[in-house]
Amino acid sequence: MAQEKPLVLYVNNIAPLYRKNIWSKLVQSNNMELHFFFGKNRFDGIKTIDFSHDSFKGKTNRLHEVKNYYLKGKYLVWQSFKFREWLKKKPTAVILLGEFTALSNWLFALYCKRKGITVIFKGHGMYGNETGLKKSLRTTFNKLADKHLVYERHAKQMMAKMGFKPHTIHVLFNSLDYDEHLKLRNTLGALDKKEVFPFFERPEIPVLLFVGRLTKIKKLDMLISVAKKLLESGTKVNLLFIGDGVEKEQLQEQASKNLPAGTYHFFGACYDNAINAKLMAASDLCVSPGNVGLTAIHSLSFGTPVCTHNDRRHQMPEAQSIVPGKNGVLFERDNIDDMAIKIQEWLRLDVDRETLRAQCYEIIDTYYNPYYQVKSVENLILGGKPLV
Repeated sequence: MAQEKPLVLYVNNIAPLYRKNIWSKLVQSNNMELHFFFGKNRFDGIKTIDFSHDSFKGKTNRLHEVKNYYLKGKYLVWQSFKFREWLKKKPTAVILLGEFTALSNWLFALYCKRKGITVIFKGHGMYGNETGLKKSLRTTFNKLADKHLVYERHAKQMMAKMGFKPHTIHVLFNSLDYDEHLKLRNTLGALDKKEVFPFFERPEIPVLLFVGRLTKIKKLDMLISVAKKLLESGTKVNLLFIGDGVEKEQLQEQASKNLPAGTYHFFGACYDNAINAKLMAASDLCVSPGNVGLTAIHSLSFGTPVCTHNDRRHQMPEAQSIVPGKNGVLFERDNIDDMAIKIQEWLRLDVDRETLRAQCYEIIDTYYNPYYQVKSVENLILGGKPLV
């Protein structure tokens, strides 16, 4: 008689589009029966998964929409669905979003523990910059879970220092549309910068790229200031901004006042993967002066190294995909002079571009992909020790 697969209930806030790849593979898993529960957020404008996609074929009965309630349109405070009815099915584990602001998660976790069901929190764990009441609440909340799925090794290290048992903390990492990116990567071939960057006066010189929302938290004014410093010190670069946002006009004005025409370009938002792939792959360095999140994974996926600041307390988890000297460079947070020096040193490295490209791919192919993520979740559910 075949052994029953573990039943897993995975409760998330929404179903963001960039998680399509990992979600489709989790519901298709042969080693567990995983059900997703998710709501909507009409405030954030994030694109969501189209579950009519073939990758979810035959498994839509494992996708369940719930009712979300938000405070000020920003903070998820409650999720409503027939949680107790589902617990009667005796799941092996329940995976909850590791956000203490969601009051329903406190109730769900306590109720599961009362019923002897394994509680798993998925999220950032501890950032390391928490203080006072926020630190106390997050720590108390995290202690409700039996096990944790965190995005990065730094969170695991932080939690271990605070007394959480390392063998209960599994590192999930993060991913984008890996399969699509892999196909594009394999079809790019040799790129002619003159064809890819016709808007630059001298496309052959190094291209510094930023891709994402043009927002204040990204501190993109620093990138323009650094480009000016590099020019004054004899290092010429082009700046390429892919994306739109509230800071666009101000950045355009700053660039026009400080940089020569033909050395910067605002491409605008682009949702064509093939175009983005070429623009990113042909660039020399992706720079995010503020924090860097999935932009790092996006850039490394197309073989372009990443530059950002080195203060983990004020970084996104994906910054740890950067291995200084191998697939990117780190500078002192908010230090324009150090940022300019580090970028200049990087551009002067005598490294074959294809070798560098392969070094960028390596960490994506090893960790930051849905296949590793599925393996990590299955390993946790089946009682294995953390993979990292």
